[in-house]
Amino acid sequence: MPLGRTLTIARDDGTGDFELLCVTEQRSIEINNEEIDITKPDCAAPGSKLVLALMYGTQSIRVTGQGAFVSNATMKAVAANAINQVVEAYQVTIPGVGTIEADGLLSMTFSGDKTNEMQADIRLALTGATTFVAAV
Repeated sequence: MPLGRTLTIARDDGTGDFELLCVTEQRSIEINNEEIDITKPDCAAPGSKLVLALMYGTQSIRVTGQGAFVSNATMKAVAANAINQVVEAYQVTIPGVGTIEADGLLSMTFSGDKTNEMQADIRLALTGATTFVAAV
C-alpha cells in the first residue's frame, strides 16, 4: 500500500526535468468532471418516464498541499511564481494510479503564530491540455 506522502507535486526546473515541492504534511488532488444533462423525452411517448442521460463537460484538476514552509530554492521559486503569476509546467504523481502533467496556476497562503513554524498552503489549478501516464 503506497504511503500518502508519495503523492507528490513537482515543477518544471527549466531543463525538462521536474523538482519536487516540499509539502510536509498533507496533499490532495481533485479531478472534477462536470456533468451535462442531455436528457430528451421520448417523442413517440412524450408522457413516459424520463431517464437521465449525461455527458462530460468541463474537467478541472486542482491540487492542494499544506504544511510547514520549507525555505529551499524550489519553494522560494514556487512562492515567487505565485506572487508574479507565472504559469509553469507541473507534474503530479498519484501512487498506484499514474502521473499527470500540465501547466499550472499557483496560489499560496502563508500563516504563522508566535511559537510555531510558518505554514504554507499551496493551491494548484491545472490548465490547458493534460498528459496522463498510468502507473505500471
